[in-house]
Amino acid sequence: MLHWKSMTLAAAIAVLGSTGAGFAQEETKTIRVGNWLPMHHLIVKGILEPWAAAIEAETNGSLQFDIMETALGRPPAYFDLVLDGSVDVGFGVSGHNPGRFTMTQIMDLPFMSPDPWAGAAAAWATYERYGEQYGEHDGAKVVGLWVHSEPYIFMREGQEVTSLAELAGKKIRVGGNVTGEIMQTLGATPVQLPPTEAQQAMSRGVADGITFPTESIEFFKITPSVASSTRIPGGLYTDTFWLAFNQATWDGLSDDQKAAVEKHSGMAIATLAGWAWTNGDTLGRAALDANDMVWNEIPEADVEEVKSRLAVLEERWIEAANAKGLPAEEMLDYARAQAEAYKAEKVVNVP
Repeated sequence: MLHWKSMTLAAAIAVLGSTGAGFAQEETKTIRVGNWLPMHHLIVKGILEPWAAAIEAETNGSLQFDIMETALGRPPAYFDLVLDGSVDVGFGVSGHNPGRFTMTQIMDLPFMSPDPWAGAAAAWATYERYGEQYGEHDGAKVVGLWVHSEPYIFMREGQEVTSLAELAGKKIRVGGNVTGEIMQTLGATPVQLPPTEAQQAMSRGVADGITFPTESIEFFKITPSVASSTRIPGGLYTDTFWLAFNQATWDGLSDDQKAAVEKHSGMAIATLAGWAWTNGDTLGRAALDANDMVWNEIPEADVEEVKSRLAVLEERWIEAANAKGLPAEEMLDYARAQAEAYKAEKVVNVP
């Protein structure tokens, strides 16, 4: 018996040793990660850097990640930069390229994502189950999807919105195409701009208000330009972010390196995103409160009217999915079930 235990221990040590040795024998590769955000942004600090560090440790340093400090183009250009090999890895907002990632944007639909934990997990789980049928990311290897936290509509001084009727005619900056459709359907005039251009739009009066999660207002230095906020309960919308390798870069990794990347991607990235946006919102709300932010929430009757008006967006998405031969209703049911399973708000320790 003692002999058997000794042999088992020796075998285990040999397996562990061979795993480390396998990575030790790998040629070190540096993966260039395209980035269009400041290095202290929560996506960089809270998602990309921890993700990269975990993989570097997993591969004993055979993979190294260089997150670029200078943008190579505007945010909507980044998927093409991944495709043409200008960067090995890139990330972006699916809605920055209207019509290109429609199926991937399932969680962007109204009232699909109650919080960043639920939305990110559901986005990835749904993509992992159905994504190969989309045909939206050919030429790239998607390793992660995530969403931002619950959005608000932040308004400039004198533009306060306390009801659905008061939103009519307001010029609202939006980040993605689905958000633009939402604002237009609710009677506002959408002004689509990436987040890096939002501060100028607000300070110059190009927009009366802006749709953003709480953390983004302070981060993009918009706090002095807003006086009030409007919440539409239930998760009005979100934006789905993607993280992807150039296909040739991915194909050039060893099987062990691919396994290491996949181990720390997918749901692991969804978890990082949940923490990143939750922490960011805490800081953002504190800064807004210090600036005497007025927090409004539209009446329940208006919420029901919003849901009724916005039902058409889901109908259009179903039509687009069916046109691709996809099981649209099944996908929506699955995504909602995943969001429910992973949502942060749960009753626990109560008999």
